[in-house]
Amino acid sequence: MKKHWILAALFGFGLTSCENILDKTDLSAFNEEQVFNDTLLAKGYVDYVYDQNLPTWPSGDFLKCTDEIGGESRFFEGTVQVNTVQDFGIGVNATNNYGKIRSINQFLAKLPDGGLSEDVKKRLMGQVIFFRAFRYWDLVQLYGGVPMVLEPLEGVGEEAKEEAAIPRSSTSESIAMIVKDLDYSIASLPGRWNNTNDWGRITSGAAAGFKGRILLHFASPQFNPNDLPERWQAAYDANKKGDRAAFG
Repeated sequence: MKKHWILAALFGFGLTSCENILDKTDLSAFNEEQVFNDTLLAKGYVDYVYDQNLPTWPSGDFLKCTDEIGGESRFFEGTVQVNTVQDFGIGVNATNNYGKIRSINQFLAKLPDGGLSEDVKKRLMGQVIFFRAFRYWDLVQLYGGVPMVLEPLEGVGEEAKEEAAIPRSSTSESIAMIVKDLDYSIASLPGRWNNTNDWGRITSGAAAGFKGRILLHFASPQFNPNDLPERWQAAYDANKKGDRAAFG
């Protein structure tokens, strides 16, 4: 009888130990509550978005397209084949356009519920929303109108699959959404960051300049074969305001 009691005690102790182990906090990672309630951690997320989205120096065949560097180029010589370009950002990949947009949308969905001050939230969101516009412009240049995913989607289950079947927006609708994001950045970001550690971050002038550039493309023959004058006027107005935002 005593032997059975000892075994039962040991078994119970083992269950308690397992439960405690499973309940331990992972000290090697931060959870959402920590990230979106701590200024430094939230800023670290924004820095990750910068790292994922800032352009890098060109290389390979795209580098050969410049006047300064000679050599064979499949793009100039007309030898591009079906498999020359692998992924324009529509595959299931965390590092392509839609993968990066998902990381951005997750931040934009979670930050408003965090405990940071409204001013801090506004500046962090202004930077991240700029990069959503940047990513969508990369897609629109290639495809025209694209599905505009503005919140993180679930990745598992038939219901999630149906919700992810977002219809393709028109080119005009896509441009309007990009401009809306950039207008938010223009209104939310400073013209100059006072802290030298923040120099190089997106400013209201950078967002205004990018908006002007996009609307100029939208007015060009690539997107405006009928030469609609209102598009040229919108581009002119945006670039004029962009100059003022950048140079005062």
